[in-house]
Amino acid sequence: MNKTAKSLFLVPALSLALSGQLFSPCAALPQGAWEQVQSKGEKAAYACEYGDAERLLKYAVNLARTFPAGDPRLAKSDGELGRLLTIRGRFNEAEPYLEEELAVKTVACGSEDEQLIPGMSSLVHFYLNHGTAGKATPLTEKILAFVEGKLSQASTQAQGKIILKAGMPLQAWAGEASPVMRDPLIEWAIACDDIGNMYGAREDFPMAERLFKAALNIKSTVLDKRHLSLANSYDSLGSLALARKDNEDAESYLKDALDITERIQPPENYQVYARLDKLGKCLVQQGKLAEAEALYLRAPGLWQAAPSRNGNEGRAMFALANVYAQEKKYTEAAPLFEQALRLAEQHHGPDSVALVPYLERYAYVLYYLDSREQVAQLKERARIIAESSRDDVLTDDEAVVKVQEVPEASPHAISPPSLTMSKDPTTDGMPQ
Repeated sequence: MNKTAKSLFLVPALSLALSGQLFSPCAALPQGAWEQVQSKGEKAAYACEYGDAERLLKYAVNLARTFPAGDPRLAKSDGELGRLLTIRGRFNEAEPYLEEELAVKTVACGSEDEQLIPGMSSLVHFYLNHGTAGKATPLTEKILAFVEGKLSQASTQAQGKIILKAGMPLQAWAGEASPVMRDPLIEWAIACDDIGNMYGAREDFPMAERLFKAALNIKSTVLDKRHLSLANSYDSLGSLALARKDNEDAESYLKDALDITERIQPPENYQVYARLDKLGKCLVQQGKLAEAEALYLRAPGLWQAAPSRNGNEGRAMFALANVYAQEKKYTEAAPLFEQALRLAEQHHGPDSVALVPYLERYAYVLYYLDSREQVAQLKERARIIAESSRDDVLTDDEAVVKVQEVPEASPHAISPPSLTMSKDPTTDGMPQ
């Protein structure tokens, strides 16, 4: 059949597909029909012509189901259609197509093939976010069993270390590196980290920990011991330990994360202070106030070469002032709270709800210094800002702060006004 004849044949076939009248494969279709239908379906999806895209991709799926078992074209059509239906919010319809995509790849590659890990990870994502969450755990267990079983084999292979530029995020290069540089182990680490974050967000801490540790073991096998990606793993494990209130483990992981990050990133990099701050909060929770104070005293030196551009100078000063307040060093804390408030005003603006914790904590310390008039002014300003911002949603990295009412201080008061504080005043209402 010449090109003109093929074109004349395909035009009505595609028209029928678009009209919804053609959903069963036709054996008489010329060679290349699936490719054209699939391509048109993908282009329609890209152009947000979802109705046309769905009809074309369903037709492509039916065509591909006539191919031999394990044909990758069926997996491609299934995947595109499943993701399109997901975009359209029709998760129950999307699920069987995405499951068939993985099943076809399994037939094509074999159940023990390392190339299945990204596809399995993608399906776990779908199950946890949109699909049948109960199906996620068995598939996650399968990923872990495969990865953990292969690690010992991988460690004995003479693959050598992958040499990457210092500080380069693992997620960035893994998707862009040439095939020569790609190592399947790296794909596994990315998958484990990604799924681990999801389980952590769902507070399934045991599963998240297994995934984070699997990712760390993989990275330790194929990357330099001081690669930034290992710091990311230590940070994930430290954050998980903090959530579980296992402060001892958290401190160990977070110290490793900060140590590696400081060796690789310039001091003004946002990750350096973020990890210093996380470690500082961990130390405060353990009552190690002297260590936390020493840590936060290092913070101003991070921005000697360049400002942070995201308000970290004010946050660092606020954190140190809170440590002083918990140590009852109110005279030292007050000027730091004042400076932190000024920096926060410069960064957020004078009426931002992000100022409320600064105002409240400053008022708390001034109460002990018998500055009652200034306490009242700060309290009133916090109330006005909070009320005017009650319905606003922050787009910054600050948490929405619930205003803590400070009762009027009586001349005979012998205790400070209640601020509904937690046992850890350095983290109560603290900007993150």
